Amino acid sequence: MKRRLLIPLFLLLPTLLLTSCQSTSSPEPGVDVVVTVDGSAVLRELEPGLIFGANLGAWVSNTKLGATTQDLFRDLRPSVARFPGGNMSNNYCWVTQKVSGNDHVQWEDWSWGIGVGQYIAFLKAIGCVPMFSLNPFDHNIDGQVHSAASEAADLARLFVAEGFAGAYYEVGNENDGSWNPMLSINEYTDRFILLMTAVKAVDPSARAMGPVVSGYNMTWINGFLNRLQSLGALNLLDWVSYHHYGGWISNGNQNGIDLDDPQDFDGELETIRNALAGRGLSRVKIAVTEMNAAIWDEGCTRGQFTIEQGLWLADALGVSLMKADAANVWIHLHPGADPHSLIDDGATPPRPTKNYWPVALPAQTLSSSDPVVPIAVLAVTLDVEPSIVTGYAVRKADGSLGVLLINKSAESLEVAVDLPASPRGVTARRLGREEYDAGSGLAQLSVRVESRRATITLSATSMAGLDVR
Repeated sequence: MKRRLLIPLFLLLPTLLLTSCQSTSSPEPGVDVVVTVDGSAVLRELEPGLIFGANLGAWVSNTKLGATTQDLFRDLRPSVARFPGGNMSNNYCWVTQKVSGNDHVQWEDWSWGIGVGQYIAFLKAIGCVPMFSLNPFDHNIDGQVHSAASEAADLARLFVAEGFAGAYYEVGNENDGSWNPMLSINEYTDRFILLMTAVKAVDPSARAMGPVVSGYNMTWINGFLNRLQSLGALNLLDWVSYHHYGGWISNGNQNGIDLDDPQDFDGELETIRNALAGRGLSRVKIAVTEMNAAIWDEGCTRGQFTIEQGLWLADALGVSLMKADAANVWIHLHPGADPHSLIDDGATPPRPTKNYWPVALPAQTLSSSDPVVPIAVLAVTLDVEPSIVTGYAVRKADGSLGVLLINKSAESLEVAVDLPASPRGVTARRLGREEYDAGSGLAQLSVRVESRRATITLSATSMAGLDVR
């Protein structure tokens, strides 16, 4: 017969406490990740359609703006659409619909593309408002001098007449880059003051945006703010705008899509917000008017049209919802061979590219069918690092919740989502490598609901959108 070993309680107590602590921090049986949505912690309220804003280009044929394109745009839920697009902005005369090189000497007729009239008609068709990048340069076309300030005022006058008072106006595009006609910080700021004074004389509700830098360039942003302040013109500024691309991918480097970059993007937005607050400019908002996972050097295709690019897009849009006030993915209509394109305008009729769906899923999950109706952004906590899974949640005007989850890991994960209350029902859609590669759109995803918990299987390198009623 074995003798029982008696151990004093004071010797067992440390072991019992250690075991208890270990059990509370270890994963729940059958669950890899726990996501908690706090319905009482509203971080901010905003118009989601500004986060899912569109980027258009004057180089798109106006024959491509028909019903199919309109439906594709509406399903991305934008409430603002930017024009005439990127680097062309500094070389575009909207009055004549002509485009020049950086020297502004030879001007070509672009009447085959989208002009301001077609742009306005398209905005009305899809329910968006204008975000126009003004040419900051005076220019001479066929011996006639065109004043940038006068043309900006005339455009504002046209927008007001068409029902677009309060439109958004950027001045220039990426003047910090050698690929554009360059201005110094002070020169740019002086042109900003000149043009926006002219615009606001016509429409006092117009929203002025600058300095439109090509990346996270605090030298330019601070220099722009300093110059405005020194000239007593801070009152003209409504939005700080800049661009964010996840990386530069070239045959001369080994860079790929960086799935941790959206969290660095979060830090950029926070720094800019703090810089504004420190100057007493908390009223000034932040717009990321171009964003995508990377810029590709000519001849390099590494990372293009991959599920990783899709995950980056969805994650960056989630971060924008948390920290930005507006964000536009670059670019919507463009030939399908361009990895930035969301809609292939080379097809007849235009059709979604593979990168359309990673934008559609967060847009539809995190906004209502009417994207101008405000949503409440809710606090979300996860028990894993953001390098593995990220999550975003909103409460919509009808009381329903939208939850976006992004699995960056190479492992399939059982994810439990703890909700603020027991739902009447939960449906889910997913976009994984299989759907992305096929370009087939979103797939239904099974959800298991018990009390306040919804559990899904989130496959490796995939995203899911939950609609909670």
